[in-house]
Amino acid sequence: MRQTVNLNKGWRFAKDFSKYPQDIPKSFEEIDLPHTWNGCDGQDGGNDYFRGTCVYCKKINRAALPKNDRYFLEICGANSSADVFVDGAKLAHHDGGYSTFRVDLTESLTGEN
Repeated sequence: MRQTVNLNKGWRFAKDFSKYPQDIPKSFEEIDLPHTWNGCDGQDGGNDYFRGTCVYCKKINRAALPKNDRYFLEICGANSSADVFVDGAKLAHHDGGYSTFRVDLTESLTGEN
């Protein structure tokens, strides 16, 4: 049977950060999902909203998850391109503004990732 675990709480976020961090810097902003980084500058009429690469990070401990045969991360909307990494390994790339996609994490979740 499929079980869903909500992972929306306790993410870290940074703007203009394109390299995958080896560890999550304490300087990253603490956020919960859903989140947008253009909530203010995208509405000021100045056409000066941020268009760079950002990063969202979260530690996931497999032992804290329900025991299952397969583990998937479901992203219900990322605009307009997204890459998913686990411990520095790129697992997926997705293009498509705000469309849902899933990434199989099963082989990558080995402990705390």
